[in-house]
Amino acid sequence: MKKILLIILILFGAHLSFSQVKNQSSFPVAIKKAKSSKKIVCVYLGVPQKPNFKYKSAFYNKDVAKYYNKNFVNYYYAAGDTSALSFILKYKITNMPTCVFIDHTGELIFKGSVGNNTSDHYLDMAKQALRRKANGLTLANYETKFNNEKHSEKLLKEYINLRIESGQFNNADLIDEYIDYKTIGDFKDPEEALFILKAAPYAFGKAYNLVYTYGIRVDSMFLQLPLSERITINNSIISNTLNEAIRTKNLNMAQNAMNYTRNTWGKNYEEGSKQSQLKILTYYKAVKDSANFYSLAPYLFDSYMRVSADSIKVPENIERSRIEKMLKDQATERIKEKKTTQKTSEGTTMIVSSIVTIGPSQYSSIPSLLNNAAWDYFTLGTRNKNHLSKAILWVKRAIDLKPMPQYYDTLAQIFYRMEFYDEALLNQKKAIEMAIQQNITDNELKSLKLTEQKIKDRTL
Repeated sequence: MKKILLIILILFGAHLSFSQVKNQSSFPVAIKKAKSSKKIVCVYLGVPQKPNFKYKSAFYNKDVAKYYNKNFVNYYYAAGDTSALSFILKYKITNMPTCVFIDHTGELIFKGSVGNNTSDHYLDMAKQALRRKANGLTLANYETKFNNEKHSEKLLKEYINLRIESGQFNNADLIDEYIDYKTIGDFKDPEEALFILKAAPYAFGKAYNLVYTYGIRVDSMFLQLPLSERITINNSIISNTLNEAIRTKNLNMAQNAMNYTRNTWGKNYEEGSKQSQLKILTYYKAVKDSANFYSLAPYLFDSYMRVSADSIKVPENIERSRIEKMLKDQATERIKEKKTTQKTSEGTTMIVSSIVTIGPSQYSSIPSLLNNAAWDYFTLGTRNKNHLSKAILWVKRAIDLKPMPQYYDTLAQIFYRMEFYDEALLNQKKAIEMAIQQNITDNELKSLKLTEQKIKDRTL
């Protein structure tokens, strides 16, 4: 059984009726037209609409529409269009409304930002995209330069910025190379310090330590960033550090990732401890250090066994209400700009909104955590009856909390390894029955049935 992946859900609202901008009938048509016309494709993604809130984007103002129709091949993703999800994931879209500018090959040229809902904002984005194309400021061009030209401070900074903009945050080695060009005094520049942090250096590594040793008010500057950006930076630092620790089998580096994870939870010491333990367990599993994995795992996952079904269901309802409220608030929040804001007229309205991603919450992820822990015990290859019995307890609790076909599949395969063949077959049948009820994909159902046949044939 493969691990359960938490699926990102993108919530869209009602269909918008657009005018002025000449949008193509489909994304493939837009790409084809861009190739023949040698123009950039502009993909517009708007905010979710609510019955009590209709948002009129300045993207469709006449001056903006005229400029975009002249210079770009335009396309928008309608609300509910399932293909929008793959586009959003590919180009790492985190905020809406915005424009994404790509060439006919799909290469990112420029990704716009959430900003003032004014013509100037959308015209500025368009001009930046055109300048980048004219000057060759694209990630593909810079990858060629990076691989073929002598490295310099300027090249590295521009390359890293383009990677960050495109959603590539594994830049720890690049930023370590970049700081070799810097002096101690450079780290006192707030913009320079933030750039280094945004590149997601290794936790407590060379670049990270230099910034925090010689930088000024680094923490206060970091806290001024939007929450979503801080989360992205922290997650990227943790991911880069842990991946490198696994690649080099460096336990000290893995412990750095563990400690950094704990620190990101601030005063929530309990959750910080749990999340940091998950990181070190990920390391032990990846490097196949089964002794340490089996030693530590019970302390963490047994702590989740005390969670009741009610404590899972109630927070899920609260979380759903919170997400719905966030959609409404973020789509309707208008912030009157201060007079100090540049290039805006009095009364200009700025819409602040973002895509809502529903990920693992502290509560709803517990069944998945327990199931995955049991599956990890199984895949690490243990035949120790005590270990397998512990895994059975975890997955049974996951089923109690939230029955899923994949959990029954995990239970069946563990029973099979323990040579409880009747129990294995019984639970695999339950997995298949539930999977059919839930209309899972044909490939997943085929995999469950194949496992069932192997259990019958004693060939699993």
